[in-house]
Amino acid sequence: MEITKVKCPTSKYSIKCPYAMTPQAITVHNTANDASAMSEVSFMLGNEKKCSFHAAVDNYRVVEGLPLDRSCFAAGDGAKGFGNRKTINIEICYSKSGGSRFTEAEKLAAEYIAYLLKQYGWGIDKVGTHRDRSGKYCPHRTLDLGWNRFLDLIRSYLEGNTPINNNANNDGSDVEMKTY
Repeated sequence: MEITKVKCPTSKYSIKCPYAMTPQAITVHNTANDASAMSEVSFMLGNEKKCSFHAAVDNYRVVEGLPLDRSCFAAGDGAKGFGNRKTINIEICYSKSGGSRFTEAEKLAAEYIAYLLKQYGWGIDKVGTHRDRSGKYCPHRTLDLGWNRFLDLIRSYLEGNTPINNNANNDGSDVEMKTY
């Protein structure tokens, strides 16, 4: 699994990730378009809207755009809502048209979520949907295909012993790539 970290400029923290947080759970979203993970993160960081998320996952890689210890505006439950203030928000790409790219993005998202669950010492009960946080029917395609099916996919990665290879690019650039 490749994780690319794109640094959010601190000048944008007030509109993208205003509060320090200790994450307590994960919130899953579908992008409702067909852009890649890097395009999603680039668009999110490039605009001035109070709309943000921690990571986007496509069929190729995970792109983290915000530090996981900062809040964001993704879950639709307000500046002080549990989803925005206490959860890691993950967007699964290619959900508009579905197909094989979405299927692969969902698999990679499940692997990434399992990785995070292991990192934080959490169980599958810490994974929720945007709908759980604010009522919006999101992640729409994942819900249509079956939420329990997706949770089972995460469980399959939790039960496996996937080796972690850390090949960080620490040259001070704005993009850091790691392979896990």
